[in-house]
Amino acid sequence: MTAAERRSSEFEILKALEKRGGEATVEELTEALALDHSAVARSILTLEQGNLVQASELRSSRFILTDEGRSYAEQGLPEKRLVEAVLSLGGVAPLDMSLRSAKIPKDTANIALGWAVRKGWCQVLKEKDQVTLKVKSQPTETPDEQLLRLVSEKAELGSEELTEEQLQTVRHLKGRKLLSEKPLTLRVVKITEAGLEQLRRGFEPEVEVTALTGDLLTSGKWREVKLREYDVTASPPAVHPGKKHYYLEFLEDVRRTFLSLGFEEAEGPYVEMELWNFDALFQPQDHPAREIHDIYVLKKPTAGMLKDEALARRIKQTHENGWVTGSTGWRYQWRPEVARRLILRSHTTAVSARYLSQHRKPPVKMFCISKVFRPDVLDITHAVEFFMCEGIAMDSGLTFRHLLGFLTQIAEALGLGETVFRPSYFPFTEPSVESFVKHPRIGWVEWVGAGMFRPEVAGPLGVKHPVAAWGIGIDRLAMAKLGIDDIRELHSTRLDFIRAR
Repeated sequence: MTAAERRSSEFEILKALEKRGGEATVEELTEALALDHSAVARSILTLEQGNLVQASELRSSRFILTDEGRSYAEQGLPEKRLVEAVLSLGGVAPLDMSLRSAKIPKDTANIALGWAVRKGWCQVLKEKDQVTLKVKSQPTETPDEQLLRLVSEKAELGSEELTEEQLQTVRHLKGRKLLSEKPLTLRVVKITEAGLEQLRRGFEPEVEVTALTGDLLTSGKWREVKLREYDVTASPPAVHPGKKHYYLEFLEDVRRTFLSLGFEEAEGPYVEMELWNFDALFQPQDHPAREIHDIYVLKKPTAGMLKDEALARRIKQTHENGWVTGSTGWRYQWRPEVARRLILRSHTTAVSARYLSQHRKPPVKMFCISKVFRPDVLDITHAVEFFMCEGIAMDSGLTFRHLLGFLTQIAEALGLGETVFRPSYFPFTEPSVESFVKHPRIGWVEWVGAGMFRPEVAGPLGVKHPVAAWGIGIDRLAMAKLGIDDIRELHSTRLDFIRAR
């Protein structure tokens, strides 16, 4: 064993602590002494056992601006820019003109408008096809603007530097994806009076051997050296092996659960005709949910082909007069050109309709986990692109009680904990029900809407037996299971956030 190998690092750590005012983190000591992290950690444990240092954990967070937050810190929040543009146009102005004047891009328009209304700065007036904004109050500098500017000036802020009010604002800005958080657990080492006294006496600590070698064993010197005890409670260096993203892993768990319950997985196209997204589900062609503000409509191509003319005819008759379902229908003239319009599907119930039209003989148990698309204001519980989990069961003699049993069984299999049911309404089911699961921080969150398909839905598809159907808001369910407060964190690419789960 060479002299360099015999030299202990404990004395160097004590000297480094004294030089730094008596206190430093493990990372600072590792960098200052140019030693391996694990070697420094072992030495600190030895010093701690001799009461020469005290070690403690300090939990902290560092907040930095996202690209979007940095842009807002430089240009101003979009809602404030929007209201100031309306004021410059006289206090009342069309939405399109206001957005152009404020130089707000289309992908930020909904965010700017939503927050301007939420903060009580403006009012939205709708007249026919014209959307107008009216200023209600003069916008002032808000705490979120002040904090954005502060983080921008300092590059990053530690949680210990912020007041309780500022921490509330941080949570708000995190919800808007303007700040990102990097949690830190720092191990702080502080030299004791005994450690300072030991330094003044100028000791050379006893050399300890951390590993038995062949030479020590064959020479018998192992009897003469001091073997360092192995501390199984010591924290090893962090290792981050590759793993699947936590949300994809959750979706796989849900998929395996449905397969284990005997369901067959199905899929359908993202680009769908309104026939399958609405008409086949007995939703009238003048329903508000089919407005351009509630669905994404394709510019090119604009329409598909109604290949099954008999199906289209049955749906047409059901809408107009009820066909043979016993219903009176919606009493309007059904138009095939509307049914042919191409959209991005707004729910996976379109997959259920397609599947049933091709699987008409019982028993049927089908599920689908896939994306849907809806225009919305992006916030902590709403997204414009999200996953849904669709399910149907069809068999002779199937009842609403069976449906509740299915949902209870699914909830138990997914480990949801406490769930409650309450009556509800959906255009294509009767009777209908909603179920809620308790999120540890947000509270009760709806996880599924369900019901029995109406005859006006099942009949035109050629189905002659009862169908139980449900749609699970899988993103919100994942938030409850994973303890996530912001729906956007389900798709996070931040390594620190992913590693913590």
